[in-house]
Amino acid sequence: MKIRKSLLSCLLIACVLLSLTACGQGGDKPAQEPSAGQEVPAGGGAEPERTFAIVYPIVHPFFEPIGVAAEEYAKTHGCKIITKAPDSSNAQQQIEIMENLIAMNVDGIAIGPTDTSALVPTINKAVEKGIKVICFESEAADSDALCFIGTDNYKAGRHLGEVIGKNLNGEGKIVILTGLPTQFSLNERIRGIEEYLAEKYPGVEVVDTQPSEGDPQKAVTCTENMIQAHPDFSALVGIDATAGPAAASVWKAKGWQNDDAHMILTFDDMADNLQGVRDGYIKAIVAQRQTTWHQQIIDTLNTLCDGGSVEPYNDTGSVEITIDNIETYVDEPSYVEK
Repeated sequence: MKIRKSLLSCLLIACVLLSLTACGQGGDKPAQEPSAGQEVPAGGGAEPERTFAIVYPIVHPFFEPIGVAAEEYAKTHGCKIITKAPDSSNAQQQIEIMENLIAMNVDGIAIGPTDTSALVPTINKAVEKGIKVICFESEAADSDALCFIGTDNYKAGRHLGEVIGKNLNGEGKIVILTGLPTQFSLNERIRGIEEYLAEKYPGVEVVDTQPSEGDPQKAVTCTENMIQAHPDFSALVGIDATAGPAAASVWKAKGWQNDDAHMILTFDDMADNLQGVRDGYIKAIVAQRQTTWHQQIIDTLNTLCDGGSVEPYNDTGSVEITIDNIETYVDEPSYVEK
């Protein structure tokens, strides 16, 4: 009996020692790193996921691919993306979107301002709260936004001015179809066109300019009104992504296919615009490099959140598209004015 009790005591002591040893090893063991591709859960000492918002100027197919690409890119770059857009050209809607994002205390915002003056106080408010705010597509030069990513729209306007001048051989009347009349990027394009033509092709006259407010149906109506009012026009010049498809639909109804007496020269490589080139309704396009914006937006916001510095102005350039290079233009260098 005494031997059994003694043996039992020894076994109990051994178990206690083993347990203490095991606990000591567990306390010194470093935390296991997550494997590649594994999502890091919030809390538990893990770095919290950043939330960035992309605010479009308006709901339009031109902007949607930017948000989709940003969401995919964000999955491997420590952040998540919220995309927002006003459903009209009313700047107040964009202001309300910004106010909601400020209340959510997101880490960063990339905004394409609908009205560069109206949005300045709200942009500044977000920056004052510590939110990293950058502009894309359209600038807000008087705001505290930390940088701009997109096209230098004045230069792109001069690019289209060159395209207009060479296609019209320096003579003719043009009508201009624009979008939101308060949008800085569009007004800079018009300024670039007008100044380039005045300098290089004074024989080309702008006889009418009308805004569609970014509404596709209104763009069709404006197109019809301008060509009726100016039957001797030589070309319609589209300034926003809505203009080209609207004009092409009017040209198709009139049977103006491959008609060099009535050209469409427009901005943006929307699918409808590219098809218009293939079908012979659109003579030439000046396209932005918007397919690079999603990556630059996220990389820039992450750099700013990490305390780094960024270039204040990032011009992504423009390229001309015609039937001759429609399949290869994405690989061509950006335009440089001669």
